[in-house]
Amino acid sequence: MYNKFKAFMRSLIEGTTAIYFRDVIKASTNTRMRRVNDKARKELLRIKTYFKKNLPLISDYVKSHFVGRSNELSNWMEGEVAKELIKIKGFEIKKPVRITGGMLSSAYPDLYVTTKSERFYLEIKVFQNKTSNSSLRTFYYKPSDNSKVTVSCPHILLAFEVESLKGNNESPFVIKDFKMIDLYDLKVRLKPEFNASNIELYKCAQT
Repeated sequence: MYNKFKAFMRSLIEGTTAIYFRDVIKASTNTRMRRVNDKARKELLRIKTYFKKNLPLISDYVKSHFVGRSNELSNWMEGEVAKELIKIKGFEIKKPVRITGGMLSSAYPDLYVTTKSERFYLEIKVFQNKTSNSSLRTFYYKPSDNSKVTVSCPHILLAFEVESLKGNNESPFVIKDFKMIDLYDLKVRLKPEFNASNIELYKCAQT
């Protein structure tokens, strides 16, 4: 029995690498991540055109209104992106609804976008040029029986390149550029962990 557990532990330590994220989505949600096709690409082009035109104004707003660190800016930008996207004619923006109903502010993905001809999930991220080639993990997905992914459609990453004007990863920030990425070909890694809550941790016998 112990040898089986030891082998199981070894598989956890080694982890799993180079798994297509689309396969993770399919196995954990019973939905399919669609590759961006010509119809979807037309709708995404409308988003790109809008942000290219309005990026200076959005950057000024971020600079004057956001207070915090770079790792907090992604969550803040989620709301701002939603406000901007509804200005595009025919676009409807919602928080993804979980399988059992209701919404969850955290967890993947951030937004669910529908138009007259297409629908897709949108994940919002920010990055800085100095960390764009870092191997630090910045994308996370936790499978759940109550997932926010309930529809088969493309999954898109909208990532904003930002710069801390003080150079210390704190506000004020300005937006320098943005990227829109189809996550269909993204490969992810699995690194499990063991954890305990404070209740479990501190009820152990003291020494």
